[in-house]
Parts: sequence; structure tokens; C-alpha cells
Amino acid sequence: MTTTFAHQLSERFLQNPDFTAALANLQSAGAVSTLAASLERLERAPDFEELTRLLYCASVFAQADNEPYLALAQNIAFNALLVSKEPGILERSAYILAEIGNFPGTQYLRERFGPLKSSLMGFVHDKVGQELNTVDVGGQMIALTDYQKRVWDRLEQGDDLAISAPTSAGKSFLVIENLARRMEQATRCVCVYIAPTRALLAEVLAKIKKRLELLPDIRISEIPTVEAAEKQVFVLTQERFQMLLAATAEGFDMIIVDEAQNLSDGARGIILQEAIEQAIQRRAQTHVVMLAPGADGFKEAVESFGLSGVDEITTALSPVLQNRISVSSVPDERRLDFRLLGPDDGQLIGSISPAKVLTNNAARLASVALNFGAEGGSLLYAKSPSEAASLANTLQRGLKAKHGARQLNSELAEFIRDHIHPEYSLITLVEQGVAFHYGQMPALLRDAIEVAFKQQRLKFLVCTTTLFQGINLPARNVFISTPKRGRHEKTTLKPALLWNFAGRAGRMTEDIVGNVFLIDYEQWDERLMDEPVPFKIEPSLGKTITEHASSVLEVLHKNPPPGPPREELHQQVQSAAGLLITKARQGHLSDWVSRVAPGLEGMDSYSLRNAAQQAAESLAIPTPIMTANWSLDLFALNELLEYFQQQIAKGSISKYIPANPTELGDKAFSSYRDIFNLMFKLLKGFDGNFGGYVSPIAVRWMEGTPYPVILKQAIVFEQQRLAKRLSDEEALRKTGAKIRRSRKDKVDKNAVINKTFETIENIVRFQLVQMGKAYVDLLAHALRNAGESEKVSHIFDFAMALELGISSATGRALMELGLSRIAASEMQRILDDQNLSITQVRGALENLPLQELNLNPFIVEELRALGVHLEPGLDVSGGQEAPLIL
Repeated sequence: MTTTFAHQLSERFLQNPDFTAALANLQSAGAVSTLAASLERLERAPDFEELTRLLYCASVFAQADNEPYLALAQNIAFNALLVSKEPGILERSAYILAEIGNFPGTQYLRERFGPLKSSLMGFVHDKVGQELNTVDVGGQMIALTDYQKRVWDRLEQGDDLAISAPTSAGKSFLVIENLARRMEQATRCVCVYIAPTRALLAEVLAKIKKRLELLPDIRISEIPTVEAAEKQVFVLTQERFQMLLAATAEGFDMIIVDEAQNLSDGARGIILQEAIEQAIQRRAQTHVVMLAPGADGFKEAVESFGLSGVDEITTALSPVLQNRISVSSVPDERRLDFRLLGPDDGQLIGSISPAKVLTNNAARLASVALNFGAEGGSLLYAKSPSEAASLANTLQRGLKAKHGARQLNSELAEFIRDHIHPEYSLITLVEQGVAFHYGQMPALLRDAIEVAFKQQRLKFLVCTTTLFQGINLPARNVFISTPKRGRHEKTTLKPALLWNFAGRAGRMTEDIVGNVFLIDYEQWDERLMDEPVPFKIEPSLGKTITEHASSVLEVLHKNPPPGPPREELHQQVQSAAGLLITKARQGHLSDWVSRVAPGLEGMDSYSLRNAAQQAAESLAIPTPIMTANWSLDLFALNELLEYFQQQIAKGSISKYIPANPTELGDKAFSSYRDIFNLMFKLLKGFDGNFGGYVSPIAVRWMEGTPYPVILKQAIVFEQQRLAKRLSDEEALRKTGAKIRRSRKDKVDKNAVINKTFETIENIVRFQLVQMGKAYVDLLAHALRNAGESEKVSHIFDFAMALELGISSATGRALMELGLSRIAASEMQRILDDQNLSITQVRGALENLPLQELNLNPFIVEELRALGVHLEPGLDVSGGQEAPLIL
């Protein structure tokens, strides 16, 4: 049968009403088979003859050179496996999966059902195809899908690639393995893996360390500092990559950009684009690989910033079956209807009648999750961290009512109690098999939660958009009740982002199906989940300059950007203006503008270039400092430089020279309060004493103070504030004044914990780091220009200490080895020496009687991942063999 004939026959099948009716019946029966028995079924499962006919059609689709037909062939094969265990059905389904190159699927079948009977021709077909797609990954032979094999071959050839595929297609797995092979084979190699979030960064770092653990000469680091090692792998956010570029003039052999759709992400997209451009300009031979979960305009976007000859390898075919099931309330009959989405509004597949009236969206979400989410793990979306905690508590109460009080995950609960806070609500949740997850949580806590979920010791995980990108956390079920984000629901998620999250449903090699439940879908403002929507990659830099040229011009004339400083448009306009000034100073503004913003009108282009050139000539900031800090307000940075020069002339600069907080004692809080207030005033335009609030948290953070101490002090601070307010109200009341009683007479400790996490991540580790880097650069320059170079050596790099949460040489070495801040802080306390090198730290760890130190199992597992010798038999996996760090 030729491909052309297969294509024509496929079209005839799709026009046949008997085929479409049989397919709809099969899909409905397949979806129902994955749901709880309590669902009132409406459709009968297809019999053997009907399945055989559908599988014949699937075999035709599998031979048509058309990806939608391949997806249909896979859909039929997977659903057939769900509704029938007849040997003949299993054999035909396996043959079809092999025909379309889904060998992970055939491997799953063999592992679940054992060796399948097949004809000699079928056996040879499967074996030959699988052998051709099998590669050696770290000594383990793994069969790839056809798409993975295409990507693998191109990676091996060393081509620059834009790789676009659904979430579950296994892109990052291939790229990490290719990177590892490069590092193994090269005599000298420096690679950078860019991830947009710290959560994804931590996961990638752990995978690369695990893959290269037998090669200790390769430096693998998330710290943007250059060492003398011949082989280095940096795993960085775009902001950290920007810091690395400022720290070294060296080029890079390979750059991998994960979640590359973030080129469209406001100010961060501008940082990402400029960082990649800088790296390419330094070394034209730099090998660039970019990954995105399904994207339009990918190749054009990459080529727009100076990288030519990029090949795009794309697929829309997911290797697992994903059912989208809308759940609608029928109030008059107190019923929830379940509909499998598809053509013509989909098909009603069943209903349930809850025991009690579900009056709101949150109640329906929790009820559906409890009824249908216990098998295989479930992810639930929440709009904000506070909503995630609230929904997790609802699930916990439901499980407790059903199963009674339970004591699951005792090691995880103990870890939270000892290393976060003893009254954190997460403790009681994990003991019931539930957790919440958001980006501001401490890294080791996030890791521990993710691993417990992967090992199915946590059945329900409520998450914010942190899990929408990159992190490998598949589940059997995904529950979404709203397309909104944020506490006030002002923002609607991009459809592609929702589809990316929905792609977590289904686990390649572990399962063949995942369910996406859409609660109250009929009430959504838009039906965003009807048809797959790819990311539209439009580089934020060019879009900002072209569409907001007038606002950028205003900033170049020293006027503020539009909107409040926290708004994305404000930040991206500020960044675009700073980059225009920097390019003017570097001397290649015209060509650069023409390349990054080809759609810019001629008069706008002239005005922007002219204003940027004048601004560049008016600023006293040295070009290297400008190049490293253009994302901030350059006019404000110039004012900061002038302020330093004035203080030096007055002889009062000493109070503005930052010192290591561990050396300042009680003066650390006031010293950094003044420095922070100066930065916020001159660089952000914030008057007042915000530094007074943030300095105690930031100083303790830099000192490596454990979370329980930081959180305890934050709670005490809030309790003191509340006590003063209540006292003031009572005093006024005694004078006869009418004072409304405060609604709160007790501090919500969990709210304070969450607020402190947010302060650490968004203020301390982002805004203060960004401003602090510029502060240190300008201060050093001002001192050198004034002939006071001896004082430069006394400047403490507090920006790096804020980023890492540690200020000692020992703590930095511990984190360089790969420990999280929590583990590094604990081990620093035990080692009791602030100035150890990496080599000394590793030797000290090897010589410690770790089994006698009563360390928490999660810290023990981090040490084990470093190769530190541990007492045999020490295990934190809850009786399972899976390691903590995957």
C-alpha cells in the first residue's frame, strides 16, 4: 500500500459516518475505563469485531505521511488497549504503535502484559524498528520515538536546532544526554543550560549531576562565577547568565535554552535575547539548541537575533493519550455531567450525583478531584499560593473524612517541622497525602514535594503556574477550574500555557493515558481547551521597540515608563530603552535596531536612535558597567554614581561600603537598611523606610540563617506590629473616639511564612540582587576614579550573597558542590569553619561521622547525591528504591 493510497483511504474513512460513530464510541469507552466506577456510564464498550475494524483503519492511518493521521492511529491503539485485553487486540495495537515509531509505548505494553504473541512479520517489524531507534544513554539502551530519534541524530551532528514538541515528548532528556556526551568526549568544553525558573533550574542541575557523577573533573554549577576547570557546565536562569557574561569575557561551546517561548516574556525575554546575542558575538562557533513545547514562529524568532542556519524540528504528536473531560454542574438535578471534548461539543460519557450540594467552583473542583484523582497522582491548578494552600486544606479534610487521620510521609513532615517551621500547615497536609507547591518555596522543600509526588507518596499536589513550564512532573490526572491567574483574577492565562500544563497528564513509559478535567468549563469566558494552541514566539525586544516606540522614546528623554514599576510594560519599556542606550555606547546601534525591530517605522527609528545616542553621550557610566546593568534605569544609575562621588568628596563614603554581614554583628541590620533605602530611593523612586522591613530578612538570609529562625523572627515582627496597633486602638477608644475594632486579633503564621518566602524570592533574590550588582560595580568604579582603590577590596559582593543565601567561603563551596541552601546552612554549622575551599569541604564531609549526626533524611540524600560516603541502609524513599534526586 503506497503512502498516497493510504492518505486517500484515510480521507475516505474520515468521511464515513459509521467510522466516526465507532471512533467516538471507542474514545468514550476508553475515557470511562480510566475513571472511577461511580461514574454512571452511558456508552457500551466496542466488541472485538468493532475493535478489529477500527484497528485496521488505524493501520492505514499509520502508513499515511501525515501527522494528524498518525495521531489518530495512536489514539485508536491506545483506546483499544484501555477497553480490551484480548491478545489479538494487544498484538494489533502494539503493531500500530511500532509502525508510528512509539517504541516507549510498545515497551510499556511488554512490561505490563508480558511478551505479546505476534506473527513472524510483526515480530521482525517491531524488532527492526526498535533496534533502529535504540540508543545508549549512560550505559542503558533506550528505545526512542521516531521524533526523538530525528532530534537525536541532528544533535549528534552538532546542528543548531529549534526543537518544538509537546510537554511529554522527551525533549530535555535528549538534550541533556547530548550535553553529557560532549562533556565526556571533549578535552575542554564550557556549556550553559538556561532555564527560566529556579524550580526547573534545580531539576536540570540534579539530572546533569546524576548523569556525570562519575566524572568529578567536570564542574557543574548554578553559581555564575568562573573557575579554572577545563570542563564546566553552568545551569542558570537568564539573569544569572547575564551575571556570568559580566564576570568573564570567555566564549561558550554550547548554549541550551529551555522553555524558549520565554523570548516573548516581557523584560525577562529581553534579557534572554540579549544574553544569547552576547554569547554568539563572543564565539561564532557556539552551538545553540533551543526547546519549546509547541511553538509558532520559533525559527524566525531565533534568526531575528543574529543566529542563522537554525533548523527547526517540530511535532504536535504527544506519545501518550490525553483525554480532555469537561465537568458541568446541573443544579436542578444536583448532578455533575462529564463530557469528552471533541468535535461537535464532544460526547457525554457519564455523570455523578454528589452526596451534598456543591455551591461553588472550589467545592466542585475538590469533589471531582477526590472522586477521580486518587489513582496515579493528580495535579490541581490554583490561581495563587494562598488559594493553593486553601484548596489543599479542603482536599486534606475530604481525605480525612474518608480515611480517618493518617501519618503518611513522616520523613517529609519531620523535614518541614525541623527546617521550615514547626507550625507550617504543610505538615498536616503531607501526612494525609496532599501538598501545595509554588515558586517562592525553598528549593529543597519543592524538590522533596516533587519527589514524594513522583513516588506516589503524595496523591494530590495543588500548584500555581510554577509547574506550567519545564519541570518533569507528569501525573495521571490534571484538574483545572479556571483560566485565570492571580488573587484578583484580572489576568487570563495564555491558551498555550494552559495546554502546556494539561500536557502533564500522562507519563511516557509508565502509562499510556492521562485525563485533564476542566471544571465548569462551560462557564469559562473562552473555551481555551477546545483545540491545541501553540505558543506564538514574538521576541519581546523587537515587539516592545516597535509597538511602544513612543513610550521607549519618553524613557530615553528621562521620563518614567508607563504604569507602576511592578507592571510588565513598565519593566520591558525600561529594559528596551536601556539596551538602546547601551548599543549606542557600543557603537553599533543602527544595524542592531534594523535587525531586532525590522518593522519599526522610519521616523520612529530615527527618533529612537538619535535619543539613545544623546543619552549614551550624557551618561558617565562606563561602558562595561552599562553593558552588565542595562536592564535598570541607566539615568538613575548615573545619579547613584554621582551620589557616590559626592560622598567620596565629603569623606563619608564608608557607611555605603557594604561589608560581610557576619563581620558587622548588631550593626548589620542598620548598615544594610541604609544601603537598601539608598538603592530603592535612587533606582526605584521609593522614598520611606522599606529597607527597614527587608534588611532583617536579607541580612539573615545572607548569613545563611536557617529558615526556622528567619520565619520565627518574621512572625515575632508581625506580632509586635499587631500588638502595637491593638494598643493604639485601645488607647484611642479610652478617649471616647469611635474606633472600629481590628478584624484580626491574632497573627496568621502561615500567611507570614508565605509572605516571607515571597519577600525572599521576589525582593531579596531578584530586585535587591539586580540593584546590588549595579551598586557594587558603580561604587568600585567611583572609588578607583577618586584614587581610593585600596577601599575596593573591602567591598563585599552582597548581590551574590543575596542570590545564594550564604556569605561564607564554606557555605559557597557547599552550594558549589550541589547542596541546596538548607543543606548547605546545616552542614556549614556542623563544619564550624567559615573559610574552607571546595576541596577542603569535600574532604571534611568525607571524614565526618554523618551517621552519628542525626541529619534529616532529605539532607542525607543530598549528601549521598554528591558521592559522600554514608552508612549503608539509610533510606528516605519510604520503602521504595527510587532515589530522592531524579
